Amino acid sequence: MKFSELPFLKQLTNGSRNVHPRHLIPDLIVICISLFLSLYLRVGLEGMDEHLETAIQYLPVFLLVRFVTFVFLNVYNIYWRYVSASDAFHIARAAFLSSAIIIAISFLMPDGYARLPRSVYFIDAVVLTMGLFGARLLRRLLYESKTGKKVRSGRRTLIYGAGVNGKFLAQRFSQDLSLNSYLVGFIDDDKSKLGISIGDARVIGNRKLLDEVLRDYEIEQVYIAIPNLPGDVLREVVLTCAKFNIRPRITSKFTTGEEATRRDIEIARKIELNDLLNRKPKNIDLRPVQDLIRGKKVLVTGAGGSIGSELARQVLQNGPARLFLLDHSEYNLFEIDKELRMSTQSTEKVVPLMVDIKDRTMLEQVYKRYAPEVVFHAAAYKHVHLVEANPYPAILNNILGTKNVVDLSKQMGVENFLMISTDKAVNPAGVMGATKRVCELIVTAAALETRKRYVSVRFGNVLGSSGSLIPTLQKQIYEGGPVTVTHKDMTRYFMLIPEAVSLVLTACTLAQPGDINVLKMGEPVKILDIAKNLIVLNGKTEDEIPIVFTGPRPGEKLFEELYIRGDELKTDHPDILSIPYGDSNLTSDPSALEKLKTQVSEMIDLATQSSDKSLHILNTLVKPNYGESSSSTDRIQ
Repeated sequence: MKFSELPFLKQLTNGSRNVHPRHLIPDLIVICISLFLSLYLRVGLEGMDEHLETAIQYLPVFLLVRFVTFVFLNVYNIYWRYVSASDAFHIARAAFLSSAIIIAISFLMPDGYARLPRSVYFIDAVVLTMGLFGARLLRRLLYESKTGKKVRSGRRTLIYGAGVNGKFLAQRFSQDLSLNSYLVGFIDDDKSKLGISIGDARVIGNRKLLDEVLRDYEIEQVYIAIPNLPGDVLREVVLTCAKFNIRPRITSKFTTGEEATRRDIEIARKIELNDLLNRKPKNIDLRPVQDLIRGKKVLVTGAGGSIGSELARQVLQNGPARLFLLDHSEYNLFEIDKELRMSTQSTEKVVPLMVDIKDRTMLEQVYKRYAPEVVFHAAAYKHVHLVEANPYPAILNNILGTKNVVDLSKQMGVENFLMISTDKAVNPAGVMGATKRVCELIVTAAALETRKRYVSVRFGNVLGSSGSLIPTLQKQIYEGGPVTVTHKDMTRYFMLIPEAVSLVLTACTLAQPGDINVLKMGEPVKILDIAKNLIVLNGKTEDEIPIVFTGPRPGEKLFEELYIRGDELKTDHPDILSIPYGDSNLTSDPSALEKLKTQVSEMIDLATQSSDKSLHILNTLVKPNYGESSSSTDRIQ
């Protein structure tokens, strides 16, 4: 290693790049003044004559040591105009360290060499800290006084939240003219903060007075500076601001120091639908999942879909030996394979398999070649109206596909099998829910036969899934409307995809063979409220984007159900409930398993012929009391 590459020299060189004469010269002056002022404070005017010559002799040492120490400790990386309390500590550390070095140097001087009183060094460190910080603080005050008048010409701004985030946001507005924001004041729901001042702005009201504040103070923009604001409160703020054609923004994570002053750091973001829903994302402990996945060969079917792709991401994070991505869509498989290969160094760990689960021969080759040990089955046709219009392909894809995957998993000795189900499988009103209910029965039957952990997990809608409600509404708004809502009272459960998948993985570690686990989805949300919120978030009004009610489509319910009986068992996780053996009669009737197999096989054969009799069997399986006199063309009602 070259001498110039030694760590301390490289640190010194890098630090010296930020030294500018306009900063260095004032510091050198402060160092000189501090030394002689400290000597005066220690010995008084009468003793100055005795020690003045010694102080002058030591002055070059003081200047050199302090300069090197300041550069090494990055004191000159501090922006003077943005100096803060934390910077004062940084300066004090440099001052006292350099004083300690000077004291050590003084004791290395030969005997008889004049020395300053020891207390002078301590006094000097204190005075120097005050002087250096004072010079920087003066520079900040001069800058803020100069820019204050310019800031007042910016857009009239209101901050909701007078806490730490609100204070940082106010400082950013006062320091960065490019934001073009004049802070009029704060609102905060804490009564004790009403009337207090933060900088040049006061807390002028609470949320209940927001309407009046926006009108009376002619507010042009609103920033929300409260982290994790409840969804109902956020919706109220958004809708109130919408009356004044204001789209509030919510603060991003703040940084301090030099980085906080950079203009390319976004101080706030647009409010998203996730923020407005009752359901808050939760941090879920996935450590129990690691024992299930680490070192295992894991197969994910439907890996290119919204749920399947997130399953693949989270499985990969838990260290499988190999991850097999199975999907019949070339594009979807390409996208998730490309993403996961970029996130892992091993090119052989992720294996894409373009296979249709209805093709048992191809699927069997996959099982024999790769021998998966854990299977997550997410492949299914899920869009209600499309499945209702195409019932026979849905029976083949959802039921035959699941039967193939389950049968081969049993045959190859798979220990853990989990199928993604849906709330629409509860008392199904359409073909999609009915097919998924039959899939649940198939999985439970496999668990009873193998005594292994073959389970289903049932949950409602997830935000942002491909082709789902939210993207559809957003597309309608983007195209200028109208927004179509089936019914003013229609409600749905919603969950964020990463949270839903994390709970799915956790449920797999808690379930007993044959169980159906149910994820607690929070409170149901009206589709009409979602549509109104999306219109506001896109900066539109209902006059510009009208809402049209089209009536429920075939197979749709007004209110989704997650449970069958209502007496589900609690598990070790507060957001996961359990239905033992999937609420089926397969355990009470010895002939039920064989009867189920016979009916499923017959239904599949009839579906391949597009026979309406397959729908009659589907009705019979999901509604055991379905009457024999019903027409063979009846759909699930």
